[in-house]
Amino acid sequence: MVAMKAKKSTSSVLKTKGVVKRAPPSPKIRIGVLVGKDFDPVKKGTQWPEYPEKYNLTNDDWGKYSVDVATALKMKQLHPDLLEIDIIPGKEIKEHRLKKNHLNLNFWYDVGVAIMSGKGKGHIDDVMKCHKNPECRLDPSWDYYDWVLCKPRYMEQCRKAGIPMIPTVVYTDGFDPKQCLKDVQKKGWDKFFCKVGQFSFFGEGAINGKTADFLGPRFKDLEAYGRANKSSKTFLLQPYTLKPNGEVFDEVRNFFIDGQWRYSIFTHGTDGSDAGFYQEPDGPRKVACKALAERAYQEVLKTASWQGKRQTPLLNRIDIGVIPRKGGDSLHKTDNTYFVNEIELIMTTWLDRYAPISVQDVMAQAAVKHSLELLAGLLKSKTKVPDRDKVKKVVEALNTRLGPFKHIKV
Repeated sequence: MVAMKAKKSTSSVLKTKGVVKRAPPSPKIRIGVLVGKDFDPVKKGTQWPEYPEKYNLTNDDWGKYSVDVATALKMKQLHPDLLEIDIIPGKEIKEHRLKKNHLNLNFWYDVGVAIMSGKGKGHIDDVMKCHKNPECRLDPSWDYYDWVLCKPRYMEQCRKAGIPMIPTVVYTDGFDPKQCLKDVQKKGWDKFFCKVGQFSFFGEGAINGKTADFLGPRFKDLEAYGRANKSSKTFLLQPYTLKPNGEVFDEVRNFFIDGQWRYSIFTHGTDGSDAGFYQEPDGPRKVACKALAERAYQEVLKTASWQGKRQTPLLNRIDIGVIPRKGGDSLHKTDNTYFVNEIELIMTTWLDRYAPISVQDVMAQAAVKHSLELLAGLLKSKTKVPDRDKVKKVVEALNTRLGPFKHIKV
């Protein structure tokens, strides 16, 4: 019997195509940015063309395209291969959201804003927890934040350093109308101004007037003021400080970014229109205000910290009060009186509309460098950092790209 040979199959054999393996996505640092201004816009026409509509909290010209969101959008564009920017509006601020990020920067929405928002105690508590919880990795961190927001803390330090300020009586256990009037009479002030000294701004929680009126028919207003602010403990009582022409004193607002003085804006004491705001011109007033602001800034640098370590703040605004010797005009005068009126954190108006620089561009660059410094500090500490090994690689890559900076070591 002849064995039959097996026939070769004529059908073609389909070979399995190789699976193309994609490289895993490059690790990125996730930075949260807290926003929420409905004012403080960037210069007209300089906003990102694809500015998301959801971040416009008003259609008013003085508020649309606000500088906090504009800066965060610029940050997104700078290093998209290394950074992911999580823009967090005020209503979305929660501990679990912030903890998911490697770092969070507060450009605006703090406890004071939450109090003013009218969203209730639960919302205020949520924002407060984020500020106080180090696991949220929020900058500014609590102690430095409180040093500025609880005004008597920085005022006392500045006074000890010989920095001129308005004479002030500090109350730390609530407001008593009768005690207020006793102190005003003891000081001999014919007019006075009282304001809440913590978590308050934009003139909220303030009252002023003639001492004689409050000793008479307006005493009921002082009592009503105490009731309206009964939840507050800290108050500042000062003489009502006016220029010789009877108007409220003017200010020159000095802005420090990443440790350097960058620009100053004049703000009129009573004119809230565009005419009352302008870039401070060169001259003796600018020189004097800058010099005094730099003295106050040295006190900021002595105190500012993050996660327990000294850290140069990303932005500060230091407002210098100006009173001319005569009349109401202080420009180009050499005999003005100057004093520090306020030290402000980054959560303030940046006034880009009047600045000689593009504040959103400068701040975006500075914020990236600042984030690099903060993360490098975290990595050197024993603090828990999510994805520590990945973050370390990105920090090293970003430092190499931007510098490398000698003071940043991982």
